[in-house]
Amino acid sequence: MKEKEDAEDKANAAAKEEEKKRQEEETAAKMAELEAKMRAEAEEADKARKAMEEEYQRKLEEMKKMADAAQSEEEQKRKEMEMKLAHEKAMEEARLKAEREEAERQERIRREEAAIKHRQAEFAALSEKLSKIHPMVNEANLIGKELGRNVRFNVKMETAMPEFSTSGERKTELKVKVENKEKDYFYIWTCDKFEDRLAVMRNDLNNYFDTDKKPDYSNEDEDPFFDKPQPILVGSSYVNLKSLGYTLENEVPNARIISSSGGSNDGALDVAIWPCDAEGSGEPDDDLLVEDPKELLGKEMYFRVMINKAKNLPADLCKNVFVTYQFKNEPNCIYSTDEHPDMEQNPVFDYKHVHHVDCISDYILDYWENGNIACKVYAYPQYTMVKGKKKIV
Repeated sequence: MKEKEDAEDKANAAAKEEEKKRQEEETAAKMAELEAKMRAEAEEADKARKAMEEEYQRKLEEMKKMADAAQSEEEQKRKEMEMKLAHEKAMEEARLKAEREEAERQERIRREEAAIKHRQAEFAALSEKLSKIHPMVNEANLIGKELGRNVRFNVKMETAMPEFSTSGERKTELKVKVENKEKDYFYIWTCDKFEDRLAVMRNDLNNYFDTDKKPDYSNEDEDPFFDKPQPILVGSSYVNLKSLGYTLENEVPNARIISSSGGSNDGALDVAIWPCDAEGSGEPDDDLLVEDPKELLGKEMYFRVMINKAKNLPADLCKNVFVTYQFKNEPNCIYSTDEHPDMEQNPVFDYKHVHHVDCISDYILDYWENGNIACKVYAYPQYTMVKGKKKIV
């Protein structure tokens, strides 16, 4: 009985073990099947994710392309608008420039026409005056010859030079040159003065014809042919002032003397303008050493003008030579060298004068930038040249 029970227990245990094993195998099979299914589902999910990502990237690329296209179109429109505006601006600037140039051209034409008319009027007036004065000059020469005077009259044209610039308007004037060989010098009369003297000459001639007695000219004040020596303008040398705006020296050793009579051999001046200190011997203050003239506004400056000598003056116009000059900003001041004694074609002056500008203004800067000083050379006429003197070239 016990053996039977033991056999049944063993059979039951074996059956349980078999059932357990079967259950484990079923569980393992189900787990494998589940894992396979899960792997398949994961693979499908991964494929779906990748597909979604690809679709997202594709749509993103499409959106980017669309945005780029829209941006490119907007950029193109912007560039076209900029080009259009730039073209319109250039066209407007070209139009305004053309209008300015045309206005300037018209103004130049107007000025040229006015200058031509002025010259024509001046020439007509000179011609009329010359036709009037020339017979009078001939008459004066005949009267002088009749009265036994060694005096010769000639018509002379002089050009009145501008004071502070070489580009200003010049005016031609008629004068009468009186060559007094009795006194060995000459003088220049205005036409009005000549006509007044001619009236006296006519009266003296008529008296001579009436009385057969030549007039007594022992009293020079009553002699219509005589005049005391007066300094005559040899010409002007123009010295540029632009260097003062930069506190720099300007040395002009051969400033040509421009003759009022149009002569070509009227010599030259040796002139210099130097910025300096108040004493005239030292250097200017450091704050005056500028690169832009505007930096000088409101400041004071000292500078010296030096007129060293003249060269090759006309032989008949070099007695007691002196030089004057004037600044535009000092209309009431005329500066002058001393007279050089005797006759000398190459007089030495060694003139120095320190000038002071207490407050530099825009007006003075503009004058320095665009203007000059005219150094006017004067001399007393004389025909007798000093022996042994030679020109210095």
